[in-house]
Amino acid sequence: MKRVCFCIIVITSISAGASESDACAAIKDISLPDLTVEKVESLNEPVAHCKLTGKLGREIGFSVWLPVGWNGKFTMGGGGGFVGSIQNQALALGALQRGYATAGTDTGHQANGIDGSWALHNLERIVNYGHVAIHRVSETAKHITESHYGKWPERSYFAGCSNGGRQAMAFSQRYPNDFDGIIAGAPAFDFGGVAAAFVNVTQRMYPNMGELSSPLLTPEDRSLLANAVLAQCDALDGLKDGIMNDPRECDFDPRSLDLPPEKIATIRAVYNGPQNASGQVFHGWPFGGEDEDGGWGAWLAGAGQLADGTPPSAAFGFGVDLMRYMVYHDPDWSYEGFIFEGYRERVAAVESVLSAKDPNLEEFRNAGGKLLFYHGWSDAALSALATIEYVDAVYGIDPSAREDVRLFLKPGVLHCAGGPGPWMVDYLEVIDRWVETDSAPNELVAGFADESGARPLCAYPSKVHYIGGNDRTPSSFECR
Repeated sequence: MKRVCFCIIVITSISAGASESDACAAIKDISLPDLTVEKVESLNEPVAHCKLTGKLGREIGFSVWLPVGWNGKFTMGGGGGFVGSIQNQALALGALQRGYATAGTDTGHQANGIDGSWALHNLERIVNYGHVAIHRVSETAKHITESHYGKWPERSYFAGCSNGGRQAMAFSQRYPNDFDGIIAGAPAFDFGGVAAAFVNVTQRMYPNMGELSSPLLTPEDRSLLANAVLAQCDALDGLKDGIMNDPRECDFDPRSLDLPPEKIATIRAVYNGPQNASGQVFHGWPFGGEDEDGGWGAWLAGAGQLADGTPPSAAFGFGVDLMRYMVYHDPDWSYEGFIFEGYRERVAAVESVLSAKDPNLEEFRNAGGKLLFYHGWSDAALSALATIEYVDAVYGIDPSAREDVRLFLKPGVLHCAGGPGPWMVDYLEVIDRWVETDSAPNELVAGFADESGARPLCAYPSKVHYIGGNDRTPSSFECR
């Protein structure tokens, strides 16, 4: 009833003479601490809405999208990589079309999303990127929403993947009262670990930093590897379909391949992860995605440097720039000869700002918060094994946390989306229903990108099992 009454009020005010463009123009007059309104637009795509673009403090750029047909709720979207432009991952989930007021930010700097040079000797920018900017923008955007519509949002959600997933986790740990529900996809929540994994692989893919024309592993090598892995492990789940339901069940040994020792060592570095005398520094990657362009092709191997200023792989770009501009503040830092002894101690300072590793979510849960994780098993950017370890730690502190924290692992899915597995899920609908009903989802239905059907995803630690029938029909599978 509240929503109906509100719509009648809006319609009455418009009929009294306030046009849509007038309503947008009025936003320019909003006055909030440290806010500079730079631009207000009246737009019609994908739906009629007002868009405010502004700045908080000296450098935190942000935008707020305010649909004419507001549903009474707010969703903020995350940003990928090092961000560097105003990003809102909730827009890709259809937030505006659903009537959500929504916001996004550049996290306090302008740069290419894989360029970390903005952080050199600038701790304010690092802190803003780490977590301060997203919190400030979330609070400001909600006040702008209240000013525009005349009431505070009934529900507030955050949706992000990759670095946006890290931002999601930062909210649940640092700002537990900001959001009622949080979607954290493939989160880069352990920045020290992610940097170590990237550097460890890149040292082998590109051992000479002065020669970046091609990676040690060729596309042919990766195809050989992928075919061998699937030949041994694809059918372990009872269905030979090019998708492994749980790569941890696969015991493939790369040494069985007819490849030179240095290539075998590179492959093993991917699966084993970085290590030192004390043991494992961070997770390696599970099997999967080896021959995918959006898997090892883009992230771990790369095609070689194509132009000046372009990193040869995403792992090179993110790993090297993290070390150069956020850990050592030395633009000439080189990974040649770099070892991981004492590594965690060296990155501890920047990790205290960038990482979101605290598994104690008591404050978030006590505030009624719900946290939904998802991660593709074939993600070659961020290892699903790290997300599993974090969720295990959350459940280890309090087993009842499963009522408020759920993880869905996605077989055959790459980073955030893509790959041969089913990945298309209506996450906004899922988190909204969960918050509204307080009933945690046990299964999600995930569609294939080619619209050939769907399969269920199971709430961890349950796994999907094929029970027979059409392998693109959810009823052919069960969670157990």
